[in-house]
Formats: sequence, C-alpha cells, structure tokens
Amino acid sequence: MEILRLHIQPFLRRNALKIGIISILAFIALRKDLSFNLNLNTPATPRQEAPAVPEKQVKVERYTEGPDQGPGFSSSLSATDRFDFSGAGGGRAQPTAFGRLADLNKATVEQYIERFGKVAKQEQEKFGIPAAIILANALLHSQAGEALWAKEGRNNHFLIPCTPDWQGEQKNYDGRCLRQYHNAWTSFRDHSFFITTGTYSPLQQIPSSDIKGWAEALEQKGFSAEPELARQLLAVIDRYGLE
Repeated sequence: MEILRLHIQPFLRRNALKIGIISILAFIALRKDLSFNLNLNTPATPRQEAPAVPEKQVKVERYTEGPDQGPGFSSSLSATDRFDFSGAGGGRAQPTAFGRLADLNKATVEQYIERFGKVAKQEQEKFGIPAAIILANALLHSQAGEALWAKEGRNNHFLIPCTPDWQGEQKNYDGRCLRQYHNAWTSFRDHSFFITTGTYSPLQQIPSSDIKGWAEALEQKGFSAEPELARQLLAVIDRYGLE
C-alpha cells in the first residue's frame, strides 16, 4: 500500500490540472444527460390552443312594426323609400296653408265660415269677386282666424302686406310688415279693393262664376307666397263646400 501511495501521489500532483479539467467535463456531460433523461420521462404538456376569436356580429337594422305592419311586412326598401327627401337638405317639407287648415278643429273652421259667409257674399255682390274665393282666401291666410295676425286687434285675414300707399296701422311679423285693421269687416273690404285695383285690376274681367279662373289669376299675379295657391284655394272650396 505504501508503494502504491508513493506512486499515486506524484502522479496526482503532476496531472492535477488535467484531472480537474476532466472532472469538470464529466460533470457537465453527466448533468446534460440527466436533464435529457428527465425531459424524456416527463409527460408532454398539451399545447394550449389560443381561444377562438368569435366572428364579428353584424347588427341588422330592423324597422319597428307599426299598427298596419304585420309579421309579413318587408323592410327591404330602397334608400329613397326609407327616407323623406321632400324638404330642402333632406328635411321634411313645411306643410302648406291648406294642410295646416285641415289639421284645425272642424268646429273652428265651420264657425269661421258661418261668421264670414254673409260678408263674403256681400263683397261678391259689390265687387264681382266669387264669395267662395273670398272665403277660401280668408280661411287659408288667417287659418280660420287662428293666425296671430288675424286675432282681435290685428284683424288681417288675408295676409295683405304694407304698401307705400297704406295709411293705416301696421305691424311686423317675422320681418314681414302686415296691415292692421280695427275689425274683421274692414279687412274683408280692403281685400276686395286690393284684388280689383292696380296690378290686380284685370281680375275684374273674370266672371264671378269662374271660380277656377279667379284662383289661377291670383296665383299668377303673385298674391301669396303659398306654393300652388290656385290648387290650395280650390281644395279649400271643395273640402268645405264653399261653392
């Protein structure tokens, strides 16, 4: 044993560096092998699939069913059918004077006709203007006396504007100067003068029986800013039986 120790110790001293390097390499190799074996024996973790992204849901617009639209109602309308382009810029068109008048309480309109029917007939007899035209004109432009300018103290039943020769009272409504009268009868009489003199004097040549002719002449002469004045006047006459 002594002889073996004497031989081994010098060998170890001479080769200590080599032995150290070999030991380190062996340790590293052993560690890698151990890690490799462990990985082989460990059950593989199942790969987690990324959660499926749900398809984007497209919201489908549906029109609310009205009282006249049953389950079979189809909403497959064209763009122009779905929207109202009747007014400027896509807005709704303003109702005509006839439309506003038709929306009034029926009793209000009937009371107005009863109140001024005789006045219209008297003006026809004196000036030759059809009583139906006078009354229809008053109904349209005063809204059966409900318009602000036709109320008591103003009494303009025909929207007659101020003119340079007008010497009576006047008042502005939304930037528009209108004549004012002490009573409704004066308004009817001034209307008769207004549409039988000056620019409107040719209307005196139209027979009082020609209601359509009078309506069209008033429109052509620009009596009112209302669109299709003749059609509206004739519609009022027909609706309320003014003939």
